[in-house]
Amino acid sequence: MSIKKEINRSLRNIEHFLLQKSYKNFKIKEFQNNYTNTKRLILFFTPSGTHKISGGILSICTIYSVIKELKNIHQCNVISSFLPNKKDTDYKYRTFENEMTIYRFDEIKNQFNNLDYLEIHIPDVLVIEFEKNSIKMKPFFEWLNQMKNVHINILNQNNLLMPSLENVLALKLITPSITMTMAHQQYATIENRKYYDMPIHLLSPWLNPIPYKKRSYSEKENLILYSPDEIQRTPNGSIITKNEIINHLKLNLKHYKFIEIKNMKYDVYKEYASRSKFALTFGEGLDGYFTEAVFSGGVSFAVYNDIFFTEDFQNLTTLYSSFDELKEKIANDIHHFDNKKNYEIYHSIQSEILAKKYSFEKLRTDIKEYYLKEYDFK
Repeated sequence: MSIKKEINRSLRNIEHFLLQKSYKNFKIKEFQNNYTNTKRLILFFTPSGTHKISGGILSICTIYSVIKELKNIHQCNVISSFLPNKKDTDYKYRTFENEMTIYRFDEIKNQFNNLDYLEIHIPDVLVIEFEKNSIKMKPFFEWLNQMKNVHINILNQNNLLMPSLENVLALKLITPSITMTMAHQQYATIENRKYYDMPIHLLSPWLNPIPYKKRSYSEKENLILYSPDEIQRTPNGSIITKNEIINHLKLNLKHYKFIEIKNMKYDVYKEYASRSKFALTFGEGLDGYFTEAVFSGGVSFAVYNDIFFTEDFQNLTTLYSSFDELKEKIANDIHHFDNKKNYEIYHSIQSEILAKKYSFEKLRTDIKEYYLKEYDFK
């Protein structure tokens, strides 16, 4: 860990320590106002580190807020918790606007000890933690033994991050009532229904319920945003590096300013996305860095892969077969699109494809279908 990161972590810990009394009082009031006499509960387990931000965390917070709004359908209270072994002292993700209050698990356990129904949402990256023989998870399993009816849903935000099939199927030892919701249409398939041996349903990966600030070409600045990821070797086979590509672009596009989306609050990032003409993702491809730039009026670049992208993206000019091809062509393509006519025609093409797959209303519909058990693959 760098000295700067260590200092920032220490400062956060000091701040949270000094605010513990106010944090505790806030959560007590939250319990009193929202969870008195709760018999049916939906519980989200969330990744720790309230200073962090990722597409997965944004998506989980949005799903959480929509599910809270749909109480008339599922008849449950909704709450969020860190894992039992996490000692986080903060209770809220701080880098973006959201309504999720995150409790320590011991607070959940002490408050809810006589539920008639419990639904648990587990993100893909946390599935491996739910091992029955885990000493760290012992408080969870002791608590679960008090529950009358339990359902588990796995939040598959990125199929590449899913643990082994053995880890997934181990959740069936907790309860036979289990489903999986997918964040991408490309792997919400009958094949994965059979592979995971559980009902599967697509939840449109809308990251943020707050409207994007969309700007036209004439309102844009000569900014190019790029994601903080290093090039992922799976599914990409190239040995070219991110720095090589960025240095090549800076050499050939000297009238542009380049901004890496790193160590910034979500609202700051969204403002940059609104102002920038172009965005480049080095991550999974069809991710927030790609989609949110288009929602903000921009043009996005990525490397195509069939894990996340559907075939209707395949022939887009700004999706390349490899990072080697991207390096070779992207500067010329940016020059080509850097005029009002070409820019707006191409942006409308990208926007139209994304609009068919992503919207806040579509997410609401998907979640309604989930609670009505109208799964895509039962």
